[in-house]
Amino acid sequence: MIIAFDTYYYEGFSYTVGGVFETWNDEKVKYYITSKRECKEADYEPGEFYKRELPCIMQCLSMVNVAEITSIIVDGYAWVVDEEGKAKPGLGKKLHDAIVDKYGLNISVVGVAKNRFSTKEDFPTNKETMTCIEVLRGESEKPLYITCSHMGYTEHYAANIANMAGYYRIPDIIKAVDSKTRDMHLVESEE
Repeated sequence: MIIAFDTYYYEGFSYTVGGVFETWNDEKVKYYITSKRECKEADYEPGEFYKRELPCIMQCLSMVNVAEITSIIVDGYAWVVDEEGKAKPGLGKKLHDAIVDKYGLNISVVGVAKNRFSTKEDFPTNKETMTCIEVLRGESEKPLYITCSHMGYTEHYAANIANMAGYYRIPDIIKAVDSKTRDMHLVESEE
């Protein structure tokens, strides 16, 4: 199974949704896993995004059989760039390492970022390092930025993201997870 995660922050809480699907060719999410937690982590810091997101995703992962997961998609980067232009672990790589530590599983985590990571140095995007690949989908002129916890597999996962169902920049499944995440706090307030 593949899980696409997204987290939304609202009034001191984080709402995390994982959209579970079977193959990269699927058109729709098979089912969702969700969690809510008080957001005690620090405010967002560029390059330190994982501090807020990682606990949310790990809580959601406890709801599934992690051994059945083949890949995970996160909204953000698997690797980021430090002040010297060197790759350092971002949310995707930190999540990968946390899964190895907790479950002993080596699952690829794919970062799908909507905005270019900005630092003093440019993000490496050449095929030698495979740290970041820009993917254009549909008729969009604005790329998605694909990174992978296993740098050598970035090209493979960039092709999977490029070929996911949907005619627009954001694949349908990722868009559905994003919408479900943003709606979570509304559903809770109606109960």
